[in-house]
Amino acid sequence: MGCMGTAAWICSPEADVALRVAQATLAEHPTDPLAVGTAVRRALPGISSDQVAAAIQQATMRRAAAERYAIDARDLFLTRDGLEQATRPAVAARRAGLLTAAGAQTVLDLTAGLGFDTRAFLEAGLDVVCVERDPTTARFLAHNAPRADVIVGDATDARLLADLLGRLDEDDVVFVDPARRDPLAPRGITSMRARPERDPERWSPPWAYVAAIPHPRVAAKVAPSFRPPVGWQAEWASVQRTVVECAVYSWPALPVASQAAIFGDDDVLVLGATGDDVPVASAVATWLHEPDPAVLRAGAVSAVIDGSPGMAMVDVDSTWLTSSTAPPAGLGLRSYRVIAEILGDRKHQRRDLERHGVTRAVVKCRDTADDPVSVLRTLGLLEGPGHVLVMTRRAGRTVSYLAEPASQRPA
Repeated sequence: MGCMGTAAWICSPEADVALRVAQATLAEHPTDPLAVGTAVRRALPGISSDQVAAAIQQATMRRAAAERYAIDARDLFLTRDGLEQATRPAVAARRAGLLTAAGAQTVLDLTAGLGFDTRAFLEAGLDVVCVERDPTTARFLAHNAPRADVIVGDATDARLLADLLGRLDEDDVVFVDPARRDPLAPRGITSMRARPERDPERWSPPWAYVAAIPHPRVAAKVAPSFRPPVGWQAEWASVQRTVVECAVYSWPALPVASQAAIFGDDDVLVLGATGDDVPVASAVATWLHEPDPAVLRAGAVSAVIDGSPGMAMVDVDSTWLTSSTAPPAGLGLRSYRVIAEILGDRKHQRRDLERHGVTRAVVKCRDTADDPVSVLRTLGLLEGPGHVLVMTRRAGRTVSYLAEPASQRPA
């Protein structure tokens, strides 16, 4: 059975039993695909080996979708490459809400994939026209987003693009999510994910194509490291203190040109770049504060400082903040009480840490070229909670501070 034949079968009612058995068995035996295959064959004696493999693959990817992206994929059909570029539901819902608030009625999704963003657009009440060039993915897309208008084609085809743009009003939006992982590239040993492509002109489609789309409203999901050109607004999204994407807009969709959206369990904290000068502390005070990475990407540290009088940057070359008082909640900070500055070379630092009774620590060295594993080894420490060793830059040199998390400070 070919790829399309297998895709047609897996989407049919005939595959329901195989999928249910595969998912239930995988839940009991998550590391034993042989047990899953045996259970599927026992339930459906006439099933082919291709169909068994397809059922196991779907069950495995649905489990990965839930664990990695918090996507309820029990009724979705997935591909490995499509799942690697999945948008988390809360992030997709926020983007859809922004487009609705901007007055859009229709979204033209030029790189729809498996439909994670498409589903969010539909749930927000938008009409969606989807383009997907891979026929198998397009079949899964039609199942995953049945209310969307799915077109199998290449969005970079000039005639197709012109025809689709002709359906839009000026308030409608073109959405693009370029593929940023080469499916033929080497994959990570543990994650098995294709390595990301950092050059925007090697994305599919390339950034030059996105920027040249002749429509007044273009939105795109891009890599967190992407720096939008002049005239584009950007929002960096952070989930569990990891920047998962940057969304860019060719029109004023946001209140400021650059902002961070920090997703909690039930809410979203938005901090915008104010453009204000950021004060630098004359000395490191009682507290050190670690901004959310999305705040740093968006250049929104000034918004954090505005919300906590007395707070300042440790240094112009540091990503850390300091203050003499604990910060108020709702700023996306992780805070640590400073115990001592750890001075000297590694030998002296080791003795200093021994005097403080430190045997385990977490090393935070984003601002330096140090490797946390090497630092722990040379200091004779194990990695573990309790103490934190903050390594940053101040006055042109590397400085180290022993600290403890705010939750461990004395009452």
